[in-house]
Amino acid sequence: MKTQALLMSCCLVLSCSNTGQQQSSAPATQTAATQIVKPQGPVHIEANKPADIVDLRTVTSKVQISMAYAGTNNFTGNLVPGYQANSCYLEKTAAAALAKAALQAERLGYVLQVLDCYRPQRASNHFMQWVADTSDHSTKNSYYPNLDKSVLNQGYIAAHSGHSRASTLDLTLLRKNAAGQWSPVDMGGTYDLFDPVSHLNSTAITSQQKANRLLLKDLMQQQGFAPYELEWWHFTLQNETYPNTYFDFVVN
Repeated sequence: MKTQALLMSCCLVLSCSNTGQQQSSAPATQTAATQIVKPQGPVHIEANKPADIVDLRTVTSKVQISMAYAGTNNFTGNLVPGYQANSCYLEKTAAAALAKAALQAERLGYVLQVLDCYRPQRASNHFMQWVADTSDHSTKNSYYPNLDKSVLNQGYIAAHSGHSRASTLDLTLLRKNAAGQWSPVDMGGTYDLFDPVSHLNSTAITSQQKANRLLLKDLMQQQGFAPYELEWWHFTLQNETYPNTYFDFVVN
């Protein structure tokens, strides 16, 4: 049944490949989510990396790693504190589940590309400082064109992110283009675009783009990951090992 469901999603993607009609765009909005994302329990900050948080490369070679915050191509416009290498760390159960999703994606002709995995707590601290800096709007056009920066902490940027618990990740799909090169699938919006169009079930995208999001969602849900309504790229392993522990070791 799992394979059948994924094949149905894949068929939906292929059947929509000639659909170019764009639905009417949602009007620009100045508000984000209606509530701030908060931890579900007491917060414990841990500086040391436990043995069961592993480098994804030791688990699978089927995932392309492109950590956005290990460079300057991100919403802050700068290298983010805590990221010293293009490495993806995940708790071992999440890493194994992702490896299975990658194998299924490969069978369907896709490659998973991770954009963020474990995130040091110091990075989340930096993001909150960035939100509070009302003088810096250098990335607004690319990352939050329709929102005021001051509301980005209402659903998009959190003081304590699930990423710091090492079972949450951001990712997209790659597929070979006409030139035979792996390129990102059109999801109807780029990574970390803080905008209603990035909401998982946005109606401001084409049928093709919606099918692409559905395929990624199906691949991840089949392996126990739950999607996040406001960001099509964001998934958290259900029954995660560290639900209240936020780590702060460096990504190296």
